[in-house]
Amino acid sequence: MDLRNTNHTPFSLQEKHCVVLSPTVSKVLSPTLETKSSAANLKSCIKNAVVIFCDLSGFQQLSVKYGDITCARLVDSLFSEFDVLAADLHLSPLKTNGDQYIAVGFSGELSSTTHSLLNALVNAIEFAFRARELVNSNDLLASSSSQLRVGIATGSLLAGQSARPLAGFDIWGTTVNRAAMLEQYTAPNTIAICEKSYSLVKRQIMHRSSASANNPCSFNTYFTCGSNRNANTELSTREHDKRKLSESKMCGENCKETTFLPKQLHTKTMLMSAYVC
Repeated sequence: MDLRNTNHTPFSLQEKHCVVLSPTVSKVLSPTLETKSSAANLKSCIKNAVVIFCDLSGFQQLSVKYGDITCARLVDSLFSEFDVLAADLHLSPLKTNGDQYIAVGFSGELSSTTHSLLNALVNAIEFAFRARELVNSNDLLASSSSQLRVGIATGSLLAGQSARPLAGFDIWGTTVNRAAMLEQYTAPNTIAICEKSYSLVKRQIMHRSSASANNPCSFNTYFTCGSNRNANTELSTREHDKRKLSESKMCGENCKETTFLPKQLHTKTMLMSAYVC
């Protein structure tokens, strides 16, 4: 795939030469990158990041039915709630494009890159679950059958201040493209993760306790990743899952069991492997 940024603008040959500023989140999102400066066109090569693309299905029909002003207010309110979720889960909202919402999570720990990346990925999946709950609980969206599609991809990317005036901070690369394609071609009301994300989280257990009793969006989550199991491991795996599910149910009544299953997504030019729930 060609390198493109989140606006789907092709990455020029001059921009492909990047300067590694730092692998940490704080340096990537430092004031040097966020403000206009002489180094505004520098790009930082980030080896481990998680990119999240969200989009509302059927939104064009919704706009025709209720008008642009009503729908703009709806999206603005919904995405403000997404911002709160992202902040709670240590993710960085990047930008919106109509009814599309993009966020990113960086792995910033030098001592334990795999653990830090897994934590960012778990937070991204948690964000997707909770964002989907927000959309499904919205009366207007539910009555119009407008549902959320989410694509999550893990890998390297380029990040930094765009050289174009008024463009701001942005991200580029195949990981960005992959997350966008996962979101675009997964079914409404589903979350699609890439193969690398699956390999990191398979058979991982997520426990998230409610941040506040007054926050209906907070809930505990238990999930497994579907895979091909042989007869020798089926029984032990099943017992393991039962035990972990029992443990997760102790967290509260809102615990949910979610399974990611393998699926081939049909894009315009190829079949794309994904894991979907």
